[in-house]
Amino acid sequence: MSSKLIIGSVAIALGLAILLLYPRTATPVGSQPSVQYLERVNYTYLVKQSFLLENTYNETVSQLVYVSVPINASTQWSRLTWSNWKPLRMSTDGDGNPILNYNITLPGGVRTWLNETFEVKVERYKLQIAGAPWPNLSVAESKTGSKMFWPVENKTYVSIAKEIAYNSPDPMAASSAIGRWILDRLNYTIMPRLGGEHALVLKNGKLVLRGDCQEVADVFVTLARALGIRARVAGGMLLFSHDETMWAISTPSGVETSDNWGGHAWPQIYVEPVGWVDIELLEGPSVKVGDFSESHVKYIFEEKTFTGSTLTSYCLSGLLDVQEMYFTFRVTPG
Repeated sequence: MSSKLIIGSVAIALGLAILLLYPRTATPVGSQPSVQYLERVNYTYLVKQSFLLENTYNETVSQLVYVSVPINASTQWSRLTWSNWKPLRMSTDGDGNPILNYNITLPGGVRTWLNETFEVKVERYKLQIAGAPWPNLSVAESKTGSKMFWPVENKTYVSIAKEIAYNSPDPMAASSAIGRWILDRLNYTIMPRLGGEHALVLKNGKLVLRGDCQEVADVFVTLARALGIRARVAGGMLLFSHDETMWAISTPSGVETSDNWGGHAWPQIYVEPVGWVDIELLEGPSVKVGDFSESHVKYIFEEKTFTGSTLTSYCLSGLLDVQEMYFTFRVTPG
């Protein structure tokens, strides 16, 4: 039987969806959640990234170049230690993601390298949270609505979320249930980002999640938000070892990447009192909620705006073409 899309555009009001799905309080009022870190280890990476820029015009071009950089977050610390071009400024997008701005002038037909070096400290952690509270209704209403790739109000998603996680005692347990549901239906296929609206299809009478890490993250965030859990997508690089060099090169037939190219996306949920908790479903694959390896280097978060872990999100310029990009990640001693 051929696949056909089942996720339509029919939606119900978000307020009604939340009222239908918002779980009853499982944690007694006034009780405090128990947070236990089973593992917390820091790894420091020397990160080098290089972009080959080309002016394909016959005249001199002066152009702003925007470069994504490893982000500072609760479990990651980053600083620029060197660049062969002087940055003009550091700006941020709507989600607070850092973007280095350069003003680069090139004569017609000339190429130049933009090279940067960063020190990035990444925390490997494993935590358990017992009795984590559900977000209050006002947070659920204001922070868990539909976005471009997250059709929270869609009737199919509302029904799925209610079926698999409505009776979960807390957001951590609900996230584990969502993760298991996704992995049980995943048909991993690398493709352009579809978003939650088109990631679920009916095949041979069963719902299937079709896509790669981006669709896994988008479907997870949609289901979590349908339950009133604040959720977002994180993006960056997933490393296969502590010493990696990866590249992407523009060719006449498209973009070629190294076999170890690590562009990756994964979901996060916000849990009091810890904050943002990482969720990884594709290492193993297995459901890892708050069990996060040092193999992830974060570049962006998506909660309000949408950047994605696509190649163009790492270096962007209007008139200068990005012909090649290289990334090196190497753990330093100490």
